[in-house]
Amino acid sequence: MADNTPADPLDTIRKAMSDLEARFDEMSKAIFNTELFARSSGVGTELGAKVQKGVSDQMSKNLEFFNMPSRADITAIGERLMTMDERLVRIEEALSRIAPSEAGTASGPPRTRKAPAKKAAKKKSD
Repeated sequence: MADNTPADPLDTIRKAMSDLEARFDEMSKAIFNTELFARSSGVGTELGAKVQKGVSDQMSKNLEFFNMPSRADITAIGERLMTMDERLVRIEEALSRIAPSEAGTASGPPRTRKAPAKKAAKKKSD
């Protein structure tokens, strides 16, 4: 007895996609495994890097013309700030070892003025 169930349309689509992928894989292997493709890919990468460097150099010149810092200048400033911050941390650590801070003492000079509320009450009684 023959099976009368219709074929699943998704199976047909899956088979077609699989065949298409196999053909595309064969074509891409034929193209990408050639020496010509390797050379042209290398030239394209080199050209892209040269263009990017040229644009970066031109942008730096434009920023210099307008007396503005370039990306390299900002990076250098950031690095110097980081080293200054590290130095400050080391100085703070050294100071805390030399003279540890006491938690119970109040910072700043002692108060010599009276509170404003007391002054106002004193003026009313006069």
